[in-house]
Amino acid sequence: MSLPLTQPAGPGGATGGNGPGGRSPAAVRPPLFSRERWKGVGGALCSPAALSLLPLGLILLLFFILPIVGMAIIAFTVSTDDGGSTVGLDNFIALTSGSHSQAVLNSVQVSLVGSAVAAVVGTLTAFCIAQIKSKKLDSVVAVFSSVLANDGGAPLAFSFIVTLGNAGIIYAALNLEAIGFSLYSWQGLVVMYQYFLIPTMVMVTLPTFVGIRKEWREANAALGGSAVTFWTRVGLPIAMPALLGGWILCFGAAFATHASAAVLIGAGGFPLIPLSISSLLGQSPASQPIAMALGVTMVVIAVVVLFGFNRLQRRSARWVQ
Repeated sequence: MSLPLTQPAGPGGATGGNGPGGRSPAAVRPPLFSRERWKGVGGALCSPAALSLLPLGLILLLFFILPIVGMAIIAFTVSTDDGGSTVGLDNFIALTSGSHSQAVLNSVQVSLVGSAVAAVVGTLTAFCIAQIKSKKLDSVVAVFSSVLANDGGAPLAFSFIVTLGNAGIIYAALNLEAIGFSLYSWQGLVVMYQYFLIPTMVMVTLPTFVGIRKEWREANAALGGSAVTFWTRVGLPIAMPALLGGWILCFGAAFATHASAAVLIGAGGFPLIPLSISSLLGQSPASQPIAMALGVTMVVIAVVVLFGFNRLQRRSARWVQ
């Protein structure tokens, strides 16, 4: 009589375990700073796969990590009266007054309004496209959205000046002067940002709407639920992480836009954080620590945006996979 190949489940439900939670002692991860935890890391770093990533690692080190570290050092360095320097938060405190605080408030205002408009329009657009249920259309929309979401700069600003500027074609055709609209204001920035924010929202939310399964609708109908019941109790709760993630990503994209805003309104027309950094770096060396403090602020916001977006995307992927 042969013995079974698998061991019975332990108290925690895992097979063959007598450790905590039914896991075997071998399944317990060793401490972080133990030799067993890092055994084999040296060999993995010398593998062909790791060596092939060396150029990318050098690029990240030279053009990403080192600039951020240098920027943080300058931002936290404060000059003393005796000509020396010390570590402090004076450069960040200076951001709470004067034109610097106005730049922060303007950036937050434009980013919040622009991302909110893009979230509503992009969500409705992605929902309508998903209802068509065409894989070819979904592929075409995904390609165009990824292209438009990464498009911008001086050509984008110039195209809006030609169409919606004071002498623009659409500006004159719709008589936008009568309602007081001006492209060279924060409202104009919000309108221009929709060019790449709406495709970003569509690109993020379309897979979620496409991934809503037919079986869920049928189960809702079998239980006597209406379409409103399905979307309020099933559809929207499933899509909400993707919607929030898309809104957060749009906020970060609008917050960090520089070239398009610089061409449209210039450095002094409507202060924004990216424009203020560019202006401060062109002035005396004494203004550079303030610029670096603004840069560190933008880096922190970017990290928070990416962290929140990744967390929400993981939660959304549980249902649409």
